[in-house]
Amino acid sequence: MKKVLLLFLTVFSIQIADCQTNSAKQTILKIAADLEKFNNKEFPRDTISNHPLGSFTEADLLRRYNFQLAAYKNLEKIDSKKLTFNDLINLELLTHEVKNQLTFYEYKEYLNPILSDDGFHIDFAFIASSNYKTIKSLDLYIQKLKAFPQYTDQHLELMRKGLQLGISQPKVALKGYESTYEQHIVDNIEKSVFWKPFVSKPYGISDNDWNNIIFEGKKAIAENVVPTYKKIKTFFDNEYYPNTRTTLGASNFPNGDAFYSEKVKFYTTTNLSPNDVYNIGLSEVERIKKEMLEVMKEVNFNGSIKDFIQTLRTDPKFYPTSAEGLLKEASYISKKIDGKLPLLFGKLPRQPYGVVPVPDFLAPSYTAGRYSGASINSNRSGSYWVNTYNLNSRTLYTLEALTLHEAVPGHHLQNALTQELTHLPKFRQNLYINAFGEGWGLYAEYLGTELGLYKDPYSHFGRLTYEMWRACRLVIDVGIHQKSWTREQAVSYLADNTALSLHEVNTEINRYICWPGQALAYKMGEIKIKELRKRAEDQLKDKFDIRAFHDLLLSQGTLTLSILDKMVDRYIAAELKKIKK
Repeated sequence: MKKVLLLFLTVFSIQIADCQTNSAKQTILKIAADLEKFNNKEFPRDTISNHPLGSFTEADLLRRYNFQLAAYKNLEKIDSKKLTFNDLINLELLTHEVKNQLTFYEYKEYLNPILSDDGFHIDFAFIASSNYKTIKSLDLYIQKLKAFPQYTDQHLELMRKGLQLGISQPKVALKGYESTYEQHIVDNIEKSVFWKPFVSKPYGISDNDWNNIIFEGKKAIAENVVPTYKKIKTFFDNEYYPNTRTTLGASNFPNGDAFYSEKVKFYTTTNLSPNDVYNIGLSEVERIKKEMLEVMKEVNFNGSIKDFIQTLRTDPKFYPTSAEGLLKEASYISKKIDGKLPLLFGKLPRQPYGVVPVPDFLAPSYTAGRYSGASINSNRSGSYWVNTYNLNSRTLYTLEALTLHEAVPGHHLQNALTQELTHLPKFRQNLYINAFGEGWGLYAEYLGTELGLYKDPYSHFGRLTYEMWRACRLVIDVGIHQKSWTREQAVSYLADNTALSLHEVNTEINRYICWPGQALAYKMGEIKIKELRKRAEDQLKDKFDIRAFHDLLLSQGTLTLSILDKMVDRYIAAELKKIKK
């Protein structure tokens, strides 16, 4: 009888534990679903509403904050000890994202809605790049064009308040920023980027309907879009540039030191202090410098690293002679990588990608290249953007590293595979955590050495330049935002330690000034991935399978570094268990 009672109590306890686990799991998923429903209502995408671009008054922002705060408090109540590992991942990722939304409001980041290469008015221009094939989608596009004046007025009002509180971008980091709005002030509407959806009639739309759409579209651009960009120009010329701050670092914001510490934690997904990150950067810079010196010996160069970098910056053979030639070279490298991927990966994505130039309206102040994703359910592929503006600044010896990072096995491979993970909760299929995504991109550059893709010592030096670039970021970002570095100090540090073109050096420094903390993600993420690979190699020895390891890293979508650490430890333990059997 005692045995029966004991068995009953054991089974009953298990059932209670299972109930508690399922309840916690359902709570997490419900909070995620409620957040998605709330955001879809706040920012309607595919339906015509009173605010097709969303509304951005301070009352709107407070309402969103309160909703996120309630969600965060409910997440805090969940007992993580009662969760399975997969549910623990869901909890940590959702908490990570919601907390960032809270700090966004609490530190009034919404009063500063521009970066050196981004902004509310730049994001708006992207709507012209979508494929509009139906009357409904074109009507919605026209409604968004008509909503642009209100959308802009709301953002300008926020920026005015930001100027009053000292929350703005410094003018010194916005050199050339006028191109982001002046190019949209056109006399001929058909020269506007917003005219693109009206260039050719989609199949299935009648001539009569098309004529009406054309009329409404031209009217919306002429009466709503172009005058609003003129208003933006007037605002920047007369209000923003004369009154924006002259200081650089985030530490000069209200509660600036606390704000920057939060950004460091968010972008690195660690609890490291800014000074910890700074010291890691100094150590990495010295390590990479030694590798650079070895490459210089290989080509029999007599002189300093600075001398070698000057040679690379000034020799015409290291630069493309045409935009088409640069795109062709990037495409060739891309296909060469594609053919080698099975050596390192067991699972490859089904979504393809193309190689295209950075859009003209972005190119002057944009980086050398970037990945632009697309929904796996759309009629578009992913895009590896290559900047063909100012060809004298586009170094060919870094093109292999750039391609590995932005296309494959970097961002395209990682993002496309994530979209195929349909077993994950929906919020995780579209999630992007910089420390993981950018850390993976930098690690992908390193994988080029194992794939034999760096064709000569110069392209190898280009890879080291890209790694050094990310190591320098750890030093420069903290230097600017906590240690009162001047812009000149930051430019000199990056220019002296890397072979990036001087145009790119200046573009990058402006980016770090305007976007505190984000630049830290790359190197910190890569360091962790390499550390975990070494751990697995050391413990599994000859049983270590590089393809299985890479598939594991990409099997759960984007992650924090602490989750990644736990996941690899679980993998190692499981593999060791197999070996012992």
